[in-house]
Amino acid sequence: MDFAAEPFTRLTYAYPARPPARLDLARLPGPMRQEVAYWLHTLAVAGERVNSWALAEWVRIAAAVAAATGISSFTGLGVEEWVAAARRRYHDRRHRLPPPGYQHNHRATIARLHAALTLAGQAGQPWWRSPVWDPRHDRRIPVRAHEPLEGQRLNFGRVSPAWLREAIQWYFAAGLSTGLLSWSSLPGFLSYLGRHFAGFLAAEGIDTPVLDADPEAGIRPVALRLAAWLRQQRTRSGCPLAPSTIGLIQTTVAGFYAFMADRRAEAARELAEPRWAGLTDAHARWWRPGEIAGSGRYRGPAEGNYIDAAALSRIAGHVEILGLPRDQARAVTVNGMPRQIRGLDDEQAMRAFLLAIATGRRINEILMMDFAPLAPVPGLDTSQAAHDGGPAARLRYQQTKIAGAPRAILVGADVVAIVTEQQDFARALVRARDQAAPDPPYLFLAWQANTGGQRHYRANTLNGLLTRLAAALQVTDATGAVVDFQRTHRMRHTKATDLLNAGVPLHVVQRYLGHLSPEMTMHYAKTLAETHEAEFLRFAKLGRDARPLEMDPADVYELVQLDRHTDRILPNGVCLLPPPKRCDRGNACLTCDHFATDARHLDELRAQLAATEDLIQARQAQHRQRTGAEMGPGHIWLTERTAELASLRAIIAALSAG
Repeated sequence: MDFAAEPFTRLTYAYPARPPARLDLARLPGPMRQEVAYWLHTLAVAGERVNSWALAEWVRIAAAVAAATGISSFTGLGVEEWVAAARRRYHDRRHRLPPPGYQHNHRATIARLHAALTLAGQAGQPWWRSPVWDPRHDRRIPVRAHEPLEGQRLNFGRVSPAWLREAIQWYFAAGLSTGLLSWSSLPGFLSYLGRHFAGFLAAEGIDTPVLDADPEAGIRPVALRLAAWLRQQRTRSGCPLAPSTIGLIQTTVAGFYAFMADRRAEAARELAEPRWAGLTDAHARWWRPGEIAGSGRYRGPAEGNYIDAAALSRIAGHVEILGLPRDQARAVTVNGMPRQIRGLDDEQAMRAFLLAIATGRRINEILMMDFAPLAPVPGLDTSQAAHDGGPAARLRYQQTKIAGAPRAILVGADVVAIVTEQQDFARALVRARDQAAPDPPYLFLAWQANTGGQRHYRANTLNGLLTRLAAALQVTDATGAVVDFQRTHRMRHTKATDLLNAGVPLHVVQRYLGHLSPEMTMHYAKTLAETHEAEFLRFAKLGRDARPLEMDPADVYELVQLDRHTDRILPNGVCLLPPPKRCDRGNACLTCDHFATDARHLDELRAQLAATEDLIQARQAQHRQRTGAEMGPGHIWLTERTAELASLRAIIAALSAG
């Protein structure tokens, strides 16, 4: 078999300075030749590729091992045994140990081949019993349509003990089949159960599904020891586990055992492990209210998620750097100093990020969009959409998180232009090799191992480029903090907050964000309090006599509590009367020591001044007509209005001068 000839060159890649390797299968036993051919077929179907030089090396190793041992299948040895054989062959040929990167570079190829053959060999048994789950190659695994599967495999082989490993697989399979669990959530759950919980069992010497619980004490002693053990664990960087992580582990373990306890008889039968039948109802109740780490703690508002308009404008103004070729650069100002930033040569990243800014969609909802996601809106005149900024089409996206939520939004001509440009790019990309190739299924295409355009662009690739761009630009917000806009979900928070700040009704924002309930939308509305506070604190406050208040602006904000005491907001300022007290002055705010205002109310204050002057003249005319005399200096009503005029004139003069 010659990898230098079509169609095999489409399945391989090599180093930039080396042509593809030639693959000689003649020395392999017949079954091994069939296994390699089968694997290459699966790669072609999935649009993946393999390093031709690494595969050629493994063919030579396999031929030598087969001749020495008589094995006739790549599954005759485990992955680590194959890696050990490769190290021995390297030493025998060169009389020295292989370099540190040798094992890593070659292990990936044999691991992929071994996993594919293992899956094929287990076709006759239930899919969930396979030690490796890969839905891209095993279509029996029930995943949601358009579920993000990028590079994700679940390897249960390292989970010990066996009774726990098989139970986790059974639990996951039931969750996927019923829709209670999604594929995207399983890697985290496997870490919580197969790493942390299994580590606790090993540390405690527990090797039974019933956990050696005292029938009278129930599961409580084990639950408390698990909580204490988790608080003693450290991450790879040496830091304690975060309370939120501990809480997720606790919740996952409790949910797993609640599932197993509810199906104890079925579990004992299906897993051929009679000890599962010994579970009791107590195994379904691990934690009491308040015992989950992180629960009940006030997390505060969603700080740092909103990007102010000035910072977002600068980010959008430099986003073209993502698409510039690497041999080109753009002049930017970073921390007051001019700099040249080279392009990152990824047009797809540029357009995907622009769509995230413009629409507020989750990044996977953008990267997994169909190739033709735009649809006309019946009855909508779009002739002026580009001019007046109105809706131009309906954009259909992949709802990757919430089943049953809306999947389309109205978008303007700017979004239509971005999508159309990306369609032309993606079409040209897949037709570079084959001019007759059909349009790809996705709008944004993975760069690597995607010969047929069957895989979507990877979120990790985009985040990596945005991290580099953010580090180079050093965009700062109004407080001077550097904006880490590589966290693409911040674009969603920003879009939601801008809509709410603009007065868009909550139920409309809920529909736009694709939420099932207003409570989900209110998570984004939490940033409104911060936005209000920042706007409030921008203005210096003046009292009734036009002197600046001898009070910190933050204290003023806390006093009026804009998010809860809107009755303290006046047409021309705010009332500083403490919330528990009630006002007995009617509408005489301008002569009250609790009154405060700022430059935002200047127009209203001027209008109030003119209206008060007109009112005084009208009332004086009425007084003369009834009494034949002018209002005297001691007239109560005139005295109050005169004081208001003096206060208004002083405040307006001070604000105008400032």
